[in-house]
Amino acid sequence: MTRPLLKTVSVLALVSLFPGMAWAEADAQGLADALKHQFSKNGATLTIGSATADGDDVVLSDITMKPGEAEPAKLEELRLQDVSESDNGYRIGKIEAPEFSMTKEGKTLDFGGAAVTGIQVPKESETDPVRNISVLVEGMTVGPVSVSEGDAVLFKMDGIVYTSSPYEPGQAIDSEMEMTGVEADMTKLPDPKARAVMQQLGYDMLSGGMSMKGSWNPSDGQMTISEWILDVTDAAALNLSIDLSGLTSEFMQQVQEIAAKQESGEMNEQAMGFAMMGLMQQLSFNGAEIALQDASLTGRVLDFVAAQQGAKRQDIVNMAKGMTPLLLAQLQNPGFAKMVSEAVNTYLDDPQSLTVTAAPDAPVPAPQIMGAAMGAPQTIPDILGVTVTANE
Repeated sequence: MTRPLLKTVSVLALVSLFPGMAWAEADAQGLADALKHQFSKNGATLTIGSATADGDDVVLSDITMKPGEAEPAKLEELRLQDVSESDNGYRIGKIEAPEFSMTKEGKTLDFGGAAVTGIQVPKESETDPVRNISVLVEGMTVGPVSVSEGDAVLFKMDGIVYTSSPYEPGQAIDSEMEMTGVEADMTKLPDPKARAVMQQLGYDMLSGGMSMKGSWNPSDGQMTISEWILDVTDAAALNLSIDLSGLTSEFMQQVQEIAAKQESGEMNEQAMGFAMMGLMQQLSFNGAEIALQDASLTGRVLDFVAAQQGAKRQDIVNMAKGMTPLLLAQLQNPGFAKMVSEAVNTYLDDPQSLTVTAAPDAPVPAPQIMGAAMGAPQTIPDILGVTVTANE
């Protein structure tokens, strides 16, 4: 029962460790060696029994993948489609994971397949740091996926689509991801308390989706997530955006090296934590925003809490309004506390939107933020230029 799932997971794991040239017919064994080298840089071991060319494809056989100390995953065969070669690397046109259906303990998983396109694998001679370290693929599709029990569908997803612009040295890489058609049956939750809560909130079924848009410029290290939306129908939509700098290709390479050492057992978790803290010194915060758009969730929660306490919704609203200033007083930042209290009051009276924005006048180095968090946390809202607004 588990072999199709293992095969799919193994295919996606293989692709996830791969980090655009004039291309020619590929050397199958050379590609296999390049894959093994790429795995070793990420603290994993890859063994390949054989690699043979089949037209423009390369077929790998008897594959074993072992990430650090984890249990190895085995794959009998993997077909790499439309493979070509350049002086410094290989390009795989597509890797596909097949459709399958499996049943275990009365539940059936139907997987509609997956495909990853435009994968680039560097040779050891590659000098471009981004091609050497990064997960660079041009596209990925997953699904549809569903989990059912008898005639009841417990969970389903129409699919995931990911696209990325081809990497060009000195240029930003733009990417987008969308997950659509997600549905989950709350009446089938295994925890009876959780089922009861969702029923009282009026959510027998949750549905929605997620989308993301972002860019990364390896040259100057600016990484921007302009949109990361989780949208739940008849509940709420949460949108996150963030802008950081300092995430250069050199920084990413250092992160990769640390992670590889930890995965291989050369570095323990405490040492890894100290090493990562050191790397954080290179980063700066440029801005961020978290926005909540209500679509009935707030009212449902207020009514639920009121019912639990034998009160009315307005009683809970008034209680929350009274508690907010007391909780914020602990921050010892009266101006910020007043602003937040006013925004919360406005939102509770008429739940529409609540937005937290951080817009500093200039990029704030990570050491300054960490220093303030340890020594004077009340100054962080002012350092980061934080504002809180409601219904705007």
